[in-house]
Amino acid sequence: MAQSGNNNAQTILVNVGVVLDLETWVGRMGLSCINISLSDFYTSNPSYKTRLVLNVRDSKGDEVAAAAA
Repeated sequence: MAQSGNNNAQTILVNVGVVLDLETWVGRMGLSCINISLSDFYTSNPSYKTRLVLNVRDSKGDEVAAAAA
């Protein structure tokens, strides 16, 4: 577990899979929106010790194959 710099409380990392077609505008914009949302959320709620870790996979147009890999 990672250490939080605020008060020596442990940060809990939670892995989350994200499958997007990063070759499209919608996929790139979607990932950008997710990252901004996470940043805004943790800025507004600094006491939360759980942190999402995005594991991004590019589907390259085939979401089923990307999710299965």
